[in-house]
Amino acid sequence: MLEVIKAGDDFAYGFGAGKKRERLYRGVLRYAMSALRRRGADAAAEAARARRHMALLAERYPAYLERVSGLARALGEEPREVMAGGLALASTAATGCTNFAAVPPATSDGRVYVSWNFDLPPWIRLIVGRMPLYVRDIAGYKPYVCMGLPVLFGIGVMNGDGLCSCVNSVGSMDGGEGLTFFELNNLAMETQATVDGAVSVWRDNPREVVPGLAVSIIMNANDIFADMNGEAVVIEHSHHHMAVERASDHGGVLASANHHQFLDRSLSGGADPAIEPLIAGSFARLARMWELLDLFRGDIDHLTARIITRDHGLNYSTLAEFGMERSLYDERVDDATICCHPWNFFRHLRRLELVEALVEFSVARTLNNFIMDPARCTIYMTPGNPCREQYVPVWLGDALRMEWADRARGEIDYAPEWRPKAKARRIDVFRRPRATRTSDWMRSIGLGIFRNLDNLISSHVLKE
Repeated sequence: MLEVIKAGDDFAYGFGAGKKRERLYRGVLRYAMSALRRRGADAAAEAARARRHMALLAERYPAYLERVSGLARALGEEPREVMAGGLALASTAATGCTNFAAVPPATSDGRVYVSWNFDLPPWIRLIVGRMPLYVRDIAGYKPYVCMGLPVLFGIGVMNGDGLCSCVNSVGSMDGGEGLTFFELNNLAMETQATVDGAVSVWRDNPREVVPGLAVSIIMNANDIFADMNGEAVVIEHSHHHMAVERASDHGGVLASANHHQFLDRSLSGGADPAIEPLIAGSFARLARMWELLDLFRGDIDHLTARIITRDHGLNYSTLAEFGMERSLYDERVDDATICCHPWNFFRHLRRLELVEALVEFSVARTLNNFIMDPARCTIYMTPGNPCREQYVPVWLGDALRMEWADRARGEIDYAPEWRPKAKARRIDVFRRPRATRTSDWMRSIGLGIFRNLDNLISSHVLKE
């Protein structure tokens, strides 16, 4: 059911990924290059930046450089060009995701749960597909589940030691060069087993941050980690500053959205609604998430977590300090619910606010929800909004070689070999779970179409 990508070494991993999805990678890189042109970037400066980043990788994370080199060989490109394209993905318009972690004593069964509402523009599905999860299993590293596209866009979600992770895009103006958030995440997932180990990866390496508040933020992120020891942390960072908050200091729960709540925004240059009104929805979502976590504290399990992820409630309490007084009976703030929908799309159209309607349609979308349950070796996911879609359990015990997999088999409420019935297979997440030549060709065409759409959105929502 879940694609497992095995490789004997890092170069072979990148090469195999490129050969299997050559057309799709070319489409993604073309999209990235268009982002550079949109910014008016100097080609020589971007090439120099890519070379500096490759030198940093050779020192700090040589395995990732080998993967990029393997991908470049498969595509017949120079590694520097592929690296420049990967770094240019930071220019993608993206805000979204509302996440939480719950550990004892907040959980009713003593287990650890991590939830990720994956909220990004719909065209991202052209890159990650309808089944965005795959297993990365490279000899010499911990196997782990990734979300995204191998090498260029892979975010570690759960590894064989039960370390779980989820992320939120975040705007920050305290920029600088270092390891990108993708690289830091991958390095932590393939080498660490605890939250303290993950924190050390962030602390001991330079952190790349691309300055941006509402656009150009997809490679800046908050990262929640939780481990099998019953601890969770959220890491908030800019290039020069970093803050770590523990679930044990909040009664066993943590929440995160698209702004810095623990890291001083005067240091990070982070956004607030007074600077960038588009981020008001993030403040509303985070306030509502904390409200629900406080309500269910002590009673959270994998079923209660689904109630939280499906929520459409409103909480504007954190917006008052920014002069945004809003009644619960007024028109909703854009992108203000945990389970995201473009609530105001048609209202904007009726007022002929075409750009605002387009932005709302693009950013207020929950593409998937992932609930990580490492004790049961399971990720529960929805192929769309969790309020509308049925959860699908994904068994990981064997693919990740989890030591407690045999015990977990006796505790799960589904068969590990479960598959949807024939009728459901045509309409649910498992339709074409693996890429084909035709599907990659269609995705590359779609990326070309949405490249122009992204240009329009980016020109209207960024204030710097």
